[in-house]
Amino acid sequence: MTTSDFPEVAAPDAVSSEPKAKPAADLLDHQYDGIREYDNPLPGWWVWSFWGSFFFAIAYSFHYFVGNGVSVHDSYEQEMAVVRAEQAKRALAESVSESGLEKLTADGALMADAKALFGQRCTPCHGDRAQGVIGPNLTDAYWLHGDGSLLAIHHTVSEGVPEKGMPSWKMQLTLAQVRELAAFVGTLRGSNVAGKAPQGELVKAP
Repeated sequence: MTTSDFPEVAAPDAVSSEPKAKPAADLLDHQYDGIREYDNPLPGWWVWSFWGSFFFAIAYSFHYFVGNGVSVHDSYEQEMAVVRAEQAKRALAESVSESGLEKLTADGALMADAKALFGQRCTPCHGDRAQGVIGPNLTDAYWLHGDGSLLAIHHTVSEGVPEKGMPSWKMQLTLAQVRELAAFVGTLRGSNVAGKAPQGELVKAP
């Protein structure tokens, strides 16, 4: 067999190693150090993702900051408040005691709730820092009612002092809230916030 037995095949065109040049119309006007940039559009999926997240952010902001939407943080706080309320209910099965109230003072979350409750109910008479307004200063070492113990504070908060104009909070708050409020007032002892002059009897710190 000779080479003449095979048909002649045309040689393929030489393949250039040079990349195919883009049209000059795709070049942007600016250049840096003689380097020019092509106008390459972003991928469609990226553009749609960007605009989708942009409009979602606007809707989210209006819903949570302008509307009545509940943020994740607020939702968490509401759920934790329910949990703490359940814990407080279980604690009500136990009788009120100095040690039991002392345990409440060590719970930062409960005391934060109690501080907010104090701000709503007690500041008109005792001031925003318990420094005393109409009612006495709750931060000094002088007490008008009881010996300054947590049990004595609980009794005053629960039963009130009608002749002095202090209401019985057990009639307006839950038993758990009364305990938390008494425990919070207990945390104020000895903080000595400047305010109303001392009233009552000097009591040594418990």
